[in-house]
Amino acid sequence: MNKLRKAKKIIRKNIEYGDCGLYDHHNIIYDPTRNIYNKDGLIINICYHWCYFEVIGLSDNEFGKLEDYYNNLVWED
Repeated sequence: MNKLRKAKKIIRKNIEYGDCGLYDHHNIIYDPTRNIYNKDGLIINICYHWCYFEVIGLSDNEFGKLEDYYNNLVWED
């Protein structure tokens, strides 16, 4: 499974805990995050307190596609 597909799968599985944002970098204000995936150059962290994901390791193009997917999930209801 490629990194983008893996990221989509993990985001979908955890969307109820991270429906307030998606970022392609680590936070700089030290919000507490928990790593939920770290393999093959893809890192996904979640901040349960502020309900957002950090996704590291995708190209700009892949992250853009993940953002579109994420926004569709968030606004699905």
